[in-house]
Amino acid sequence: MKKLLLGTTLLAGLFGMQAHADYVAPSPSVASQAAQYSIMDINSLIKAAKAGQAGAQFYLATKYQYGKDIQKDERQAFAWYKAAADQGLAVAQLNVGRMLADGMGTRKDEALARQYFEKAASRGDNRASFNLAMMEEKKKNYMGAYQWYELSTRDGMLDNKVITLSEGKKTALAANLTQEQIRQARDRADRWIQAQ
Repeated sequence: MKKLLLGTTLLAGLFGMQAHADYVAPSPSVASQAAQYSIMDINSLIKAAKAGQAGAQFYLATKYQYGKDIQKDERQAFAWYKAAADQGLAVAQLNVGRMLADGMGTRKDEALARQYFEKAASRGDNRASFNLAMMEEKKKNYMGAYQWYELSTRDGMLDNKVITLSEGKKTALAANLTQEQIRQARDRADRWIQAQ
């Protein structure tokens, strides 16, 4: 009797379950969100940014940075870029890195700039890899620079101009490196990509 009751309960439970998961509305694409924020009036944009929408935070930061539709304020620009960057928006991470490297809207901090550039590079933004390469080249760490230029020609390939510049930089650096050093730099680039 217990087996019959258990079997009936299981059978009823199986017929009562849904055969498929509920439909989920597709999330808006980054491009469509960007288009929405780029045309939003300043008050609506501020409201969306304060609500924590990373795209809105990014667009509000650009308006503060360039003084478009609002008083130019580099500190506010940095704060809003950072809010978006800390939510994982690669383009905001790139801008935070640049502002930290230049001391724009915040104090200059190359170590922290490097961290933000690495975050953006790990999301495939080759402009961030290019900035890391330039930092290494400035320190005369040519193998490190070659590694990041190598990465900027392949990770994400977001910006063709950066790819062209990086290829030229790699050629110039190769004159100062042995074939073994170039191989090691490429190997380090491969390992960095695999670690992401």
